[in-house]
Amino acid sequence: MNISKLLLVSGVLALPAYAAGGVPDSSMANDGVKPPYGYHAATREACKADPEKCRPDPFARRDKACAQNPEKCKEVKARTEQRRAQCQADPAKCLQERASLADERFRKSDADGNGTLSRTEAEKGMPRLARQFDVVDVNRDGQLSREEMRAARKARHGARASHKA
Repeated sequence: MNISKLLLVSGVLALPAYAAGGVPDSSMANDGVKPPYGYHAATREACKADPEKCRPDPFARRDKACAQNPEKCKEVKARTEQRRAQCQADPAKCLQERASLADERFRKSDADGNGTLSRTEAEKGMPRLARQFDVVDVNRDGQLSREEMRAARKARHGARASHKA
């Protein structure tokens, strides 16, 4: 496993600790309400038009949260560094833990216990996945299997790797 994947894993593990304060320099705060259709696309386009405005902001929310609660921020940073060191020492263990968490989340979302997620189950238990339901449901049966989700994840990571090259 390369270092960029390890950093991504450690960043994802630490991400929930930082409060979401909306998109920097926007008039729309994240108050738990789903943004309107096209909002993220408009933000991406604005960043393409003026990349310098968006570049310094990846850590703005974290910095804001740290300013509000520096002790918690120190704890989170320490845990993140500890986790990064653990994953560098044993990357296979970290991958296994992530897979286990994903399987548990799938089981919790599968309300009827049939081993697949309907659109309704995905909307309730895995809303980010539900937004991509039609893309992930390659056989168009209205159910997402674990295999379909794994294939979508591999395709997405493959696209990211080819995009970086």
